[in-house]
Amino acid sequence: MSQKTSNANNMQGSKEYFLRVKEEEYFDLPQALRERCTVYYNDYELYKDNPNFKALNKAYRDSKKALENWKYDQRHN
Repeated sequence: MSQKTSNANNMQGSKEYFLRVKEEEYFDLPQALRERCTVYYNDYELYKDNPNFKALNKAYRDSKKALENWKYDQRHN
């Protein structure tokens, strides 16, 4: 096996994949896989009618976009 192939094989173990599944689909996953999962809950539906949540969420999205734009500019200037 060449050094290049060996490095490629080593890199495969460090990859992460992100899946978005509904709760019902999550419980269809094998137990061994579910035990290794990190679960992120989408709380938007829970709080979407709360004016304080809406204002804070908008500020978060705006600042996140500004940060991403700044980082892009830093890489390309």
